[in-house]
Amino acid sequence: MIIGNFIKGIKIKPLILLTIALVLFLSITIYIFSGCTITGKTYAESNNGDNLNLKINDVITIKLESNATTGYKWNLSEESNSDIIALVSSDYTEKENKDNLVGAGGFETFTFKAVSNGSITLIITYNRPWEKDVQPEKIFKLNISVQ
Repeated sequence: MIIGNFIKGIKIKPLILLTIALVLFLSITIYIFSGCTITGKTYAESNNGDNLNLKINDVITIKLESNATTGYKWNLSEESNSDIIALVSSDYTEKENKDNLVGAGGFETFTFKAVSNGSITLIITYNRPWEKDVQPEKIFKLNISVQ
């Protein structure tokens, strides 16, 4: 009621007031979202080979199917060790297994943060860590550019 009395006292036509409010709302919305990041975006094997453009402090998650009971696991390639994107965390979670099956598998989840400008090909390989000179079962790559 106070706002209604205030508006009546200003003597501005409602359409003009609505237009001003809409312009103000859109301006604030654009300002807030102009610094938007990709934080929270999750990538899977279907994104293998994708090109990503990130901003510093963007956070991405990569969730890849895995089965730890076979000895295979996803490993961050030494080539991916850089000052451009930093590994924040990695974790293995089992798939929902209502039948309590042994060896049902799960997901390995990696979280990365863009920390400096530059480009890198992030490479994660699916192999048994103790097997040397053996080609990985799978290779996951993301081409990342941070600006």
